[in-house]
Amino acid sequence: METYGSETRGAQDSKATQPTGYIVTMFRSARIFSALVTLAAVAALHAIPPALSAQTNAARRGDSALPRGYGDLSFAVSQPIGDFGDFIGTGYGLTGGFVWNLDRDRVFGIRAEGGFFQYGSETIGGCLVSCRVPVDVTTSNDIAFGGIGPQISVPAGPFRPYINATAGFTYFFTHSSINDSDEYDTGAYDHTNHDDLVFALTGGGGVLIPVYMRTVPVLLDLGATMHRNGQATYLRKRSIKDLPDGSILISPIRSEANFVTYRIGVSIGVPTGH
Repeated sequence: METYGSETRGAQDSKATQPTGYIVTMFRSARIFSALVTLAAVAALHAIPPALSAQTNAARRGDSALPRGYGDLSFAVSQPIGDFGDFIGTGYGLTGGFVWNLDRDRVFGIRAEGGFFQYGSETIGGCLVSCRVPVDVTTSNDIAFGGIGPQISVPAGPFRPYINATAGFTYFFTHSSINDSDEYDTGAYDHTNHDDLVFALTGGGGVLIPVYMRTVPVLLDLGATMHRNGQATYLRKRSIKDLPDGSILISPIRSEANFVTYRIGVSIGVPTGH
């Protein structure tokens, strides 16, 4: 296993992880996306204190129109930071969550959330039983996470900032499977090559922008979240080497594995009465 930290990383490791032109293009697109979402999140954090006083009064007057629960689904980009960013690239995936507001004003709530990202994959040709049955084997490097914690929101107005924090887990896993096969049950040929489950803390914020606020409220959701995972072991592309005798050699990397997620999606209110 390779273990890395900011003090032990050498010039050779940095050189070995230089991104290709394709990765640079994706990185630049992700940076533009993340910059826009971060701007919204920072604006949300600065807007919360002055907005809470005025908007909670408005929320109290229109209490019956505000749902206690909101569910959200977003497209998200994960950007590795620190040591983690030296070994993997940008990931893409989905996040979702549910917020239940505890007070009459819909300011203080509990949020449960989860998400999935894929930060790399590779496909090689292989054989099933013998090479008379050729197949494609795809290896995917993925991250899943989940957590629960408090959320503070501005419940009314044209821009509704919020901040939240959670405690939970992050699951790093790499698995290989047979794909593009109508003759075989691909689920029976899905194998986890390496995985690691770690405790995680998150903190983030964003802004909700009302789109439709009648029978079922629908709001645009822009946000960013910092994921603190500490040390973790994981694989990247070419961490699995196929040997001539048919066996494989797996070389996990251990380092800090923190990342930031940037998301854009929708939040939908769940009518529950008073």
